[in-house]
Amino acid sequence: MSRPKSPAPSLNPPPRGGDGRSQASGGQLAVLLAGTMALQVVATAATLTVPVLTPVLPGASSLGIGWYLTLLYLGAMAGAARGGQLIERIGPMRASQLALLLQLAGLALALPGDPGWRLAGALLCGLGYGPITPASSQVLARQTPPAHVGLVFSIKQTGVPMGGLLTGLLLIPVASIVGWHAAVGLMLLLVAAGLLLCQFLHRRLGSARQRSASQAAGPWYRPLANVWRQPALRSVAIVSLCFSVVQLSLGGYLVLYLNQEVGLPLVQAGLVFSLAQAAGIIGRLGWGRLADTTGAPNTIQLVIATLMAISSLLVGLASADWWLSALILSAALFGATAIGWNGLFLAEVARLAPAGAVASTTGAMLTYTYVGVVIGPVLFSRLGELAGSLGTAFVILALAPAAAILVLWRQRSRPR
Repeated sequence: MSRPKSPAPSLNPPPRGGDGRSQASGGQLAVLLAGTMALQVVATAATLTVPVLTPVLPGASSLGIGWYLTLLYLGAMAGAARGGQLIERIGPMRASQLALLLQLAGLALALPGDPGWRLAGALLCGLGYGPITPASSQVLARQTPPAHVGLVFSIKQTGVPMGGLLTGLLLIPVASIVGWHAAVGLMLLLVAAGLLLCQFLHRRLGSARQRSASQAAGPWYRPLANVWRQPALRSVAIVSLCFSVVQLSLGGYLVLYLNQEVGLPLVQAGLVFSLAQAAGIIGRLGWGRLADTTGAPNTIQLVIATLMAISSLLVGLASADWWLSALILSAALFGATAIGWNGLFLAEVARLAPAGAVASTTGAMLTYTYVGVVIGPVLFSRLGELAGSLGTAFVILALAPAAAILVLWRQRSRPR
């Protein structure tokens, strides 16, 4: 319940879905935004380290990437489902520290070079990844003015493509020059730095646990049921599932596809991958700003879904005869849409969440999102095997955003 500390109501009330606290000053919000975004960068880079390094890892394969990502996001599903209530019990930064410790352990299991240990590490990395986004959503939803929710959440979520950018620009060259052990070791150091950042942010936030007793006391599956019972949240969940299938297929297979089928050298394939991630950063900022400006997030999501389907087709039709500039443009459009949708999605969840339940609602919503993440890479790998080509799999992948278009059009017919 809200506990006002002064007789007069706030002149600047929190956005819908907040927990009733007054918003932060501009400086405080900037610090919290930069800090939560940095944590998103580190956590995302940790999850992408093994898939991006697959061409130089011993015993790795296309199917192995699929199983790695499946286990990773099964762990993330569990971490997100339970993470919201954990955050409400111990606070967002303490929960983030526990999450990063799990990722440290998971990455360490990649060092022996054994495929079995890598799969075990995938599960730990996923368990650690699950609570990171609900924790940052809890912090920012309480501090952000309503008119800037879309942009602020989009800025924070640029940490995801920036994490991919980090792996493409930093880890691949290190692995090529020094060796893959050095690349994994460097990522371990970055995750350890994230632990120190959590401690700093915890002090900035104070010791308040930001707990909502009504949410923290219920069974872990109650937020999942609440999301599915509300038509608006259910539509957002289904669309995010479709989009996540595409996003993880792009993140997990683009480097391998460009290197082995299109014929680009590994470093050049890593550069195209990094540019797709950079386009995702620009897309997240642009889509979030457009949603705030137009007040029509449904329309913006329809545009994203349409361009995502087109770009998936273009990438799948690429060949060694294409100019490098055409490959870059196709991958950039793919990145701007398949990677650029998340900030707008999380802003919608924060707007629609019940008061005091941003963390648990975000965690529940991400659980549905991770269903697409879990089935997507393995399904994509299987399609590639059956068709004998990852390019054909990218062409078929366009059906996922097409399904999202149908859900979004149906949602337009309902009153908001």
